[in-house]
Amino acid sequence: MAQAAGEPNPLRWHAAVTFPGCEIKVRDEMQRREIDTVLPMIRFWRIRSRQRFVAERPLLARTVVFGLDHSFQSIAGIEGLERVVRGASLAWADLPEDDVFDLRLRILRGEFDATLRQSHPERPWPRLIAYLIRNGDLPPQAVWTHRQAKAAGLKFAAAA
Repeated sequence: MAQAAGEPNPLRWHAAVTFPGCEIKVRDEMQRREIDTVLPMIRFWRIRSRQRFVAERPLLARTVVFGLDHSFQSIAGIEGLERVVRGASLAWADLPEDDVFDLRLRILRGEFDATLRQSHPERPWPRLIAYLIRNGDLPPQAVWTHRQAKAAGLKFAAAA
């Protein structure tokens, strides 16, 4: 549904607390109900049986950020949903739209993806990461491996 120019965004952003391990189930159910969700996943390398593979887990444990149009959407009856974060009153706490936009931009940049930090000729960076580095929006040090950062003299915290 398109909104007219100057009309405020009908979505109000909230954070939901899930039962342990139910973040993905809650996100999927919200998406089936056409509720806009943000669930940042952290990707990392895992080694099992001498094989290296990519593993994922939610960055924010037991938390799903969602945008709800209160006029016609509802989260009632979602399995795995414990509660919605409340503010100082009994009403749900509203998250600033700019913070949600910033979180989505950070996900697109690959800031939570440790697998992007290791680029090889046969596995180049994704096009968005290469574009951001070319434009100067993302410093080249952001995609260095720990070995590259150590060789450049950076401390661990700067390379992480």
